[in-house]
Amino acid sequence: MYIDFHSHILPAADHGSDGIEMSLEQIKYAKAAGVSVIVATPHYYMEDETIDEFLKRREAAYSELVSQNLQGIKVYKGAEVRLGIGIENLDGLEKLCIEGTDYILVEFPPEPWPYWLFDSVKAIARERHLRPICAHIDRYSKSGRDKILKLNIDVQINADAFLESRRHRHEYLRLIADDAVHLLGSDVHGDGKISYKIYSSAVKKIGKLMPAIEYNSERIIRKVEKNRNI
Repeated sequence: MYIDFHSHILPAADHGSDGIEMSLEQIKYAKAAGVSVIVATPHYYMEDETIDEFLKRREAAYSELVSQNLQGIKVYKGAEVRLGIGIENLDGLEKLCIEGTDYILVEFPPEPWPYWLFDSVKAIARERHLRPICAHIDRYSKSGRDKILKLNIDVQINADAFLESRRHRHEYLRLIADDAVHLLGSDVHGDGKISYKIYSSAVKKIGKLMPAIEYNSERIIRKVEKNRNI
């Protein structure tokens, strides 16, 4: 069973799901794809709301979802945090980490990137003592990916990256083999049928390298579950 490390399944928490019915459809297709754990990562944009406002909204959506029959799938809370100027100084930034951990999924803005961006990521790690995870590294240019990899942080890749050209697919497989890409996510939006079909296809294309993805996923989820039980 697999761990989906990037999803938009919380009902009406962002544009990933318009309500509980759609979220439950996503859960159904996730289970069919062999997913057993989903990290729910609704978008957080610091310019749009405070962290407390986001947490209140996320908690309401999460409570609504987990009150339903989730067919044995575990759902844990996280966020997809868009990097912005001064985000490393934001009060309560640690509250946006994947629950029970110091891992925070961060989304880089569109390229070209401003001078301060990489300093912010480094400050999140060094000054706030959090562990950034780069969201969907496949979304960025080759030069952008290379810059991110030099940060030596955890990296998440989207399943649909493995539907790209053979050249790109081979690059991503090499990055997994080199322990430079660590986590797989569906980045599901909509009812989930297509997203989780793509997820299943990605698992097959990753093939013998999936144990590396599973190992890296489980090391974080073990931390979630350990701290949930304290």
